[in-house]
Amino acid sequence: MTVIQKAEVTHRSYVFFDVDDTLISVKSMLSFQDYWYQVTGDSEAEARYRADLREHMHEQACWNALNRLYYQHFAGRAELEVTRRGKEWFVWAQEQHPSFYHIPVVEELRAHQKAGREVVFVSGSFPALLKPIAEELGVRHILCTRLEVRDGRYTGEILAPQTIGDGKVEAIQQFLSGQGVSAETCYAYGDDLSDLPMLKAVGNATVVGGGRGLESHARELGWRVVMPA
Repeated sequence: MTVIQKAEVTHRSYVFFDVDDTLISVKSMLSFQDYWYQVTGDSEAEARYRADLREHMHEQACWNALNRLYYQHFAGRAELEVTRRGKEWFVWAQEQHPSFYHIPVVEELRAHQKAGREVVFVSGSFPALLKPIAEELGVRHILCTRLEVRDGRYTGEILAPQTIGDGKVEAIQQFLSGQGVSAETCYAYGDDLSDLPMLKAVGNATVVGGGRGLESHARELGWRVVMPA
């Protein structure tokens, strides 16, 4: 049950939400690759991607390095095609996962919106996947991975700041500086240990249970914990 106060907000405030495993029950980037290779049939590229996952994705993986490695597999893809496939993926993913959203966390988001706070996504995922989710949930601001594009195609490189770990804090600070709002008045939600810098950077942190290592920090720091289901 959400316990957010719904009284009128007397100052500007933003609520920063991680997305994968916080608001939604799937890892959008991995799910999208499954869909991409299913519809494109590029078996050679898929084999290289799967080999990289087997080698580098594990419980102790460095999320920053894994994030960069992931986007290297976008090299040569047309930006417009990825955008179109992202919209298709959103429909496909909800068909594949009837519990696509973590309903208790979405309820938290809705309560913040009702209280007059602006929600901002902060994610290592990319716009083609996050925009359909944002549109459905009425979210206007997205801080996420930006991919380098040349002649309409991705190079496989990403632009700073990388919105993982400390990079989320950098992106939030840049955003709040432009809005003239203090981080102390803001809220943040995350599920993974990599979200810890973001949660520490705001005045009001909430941990979504089930991720890597955050619940122990929540107990030590007196943060709220919301279970995803």
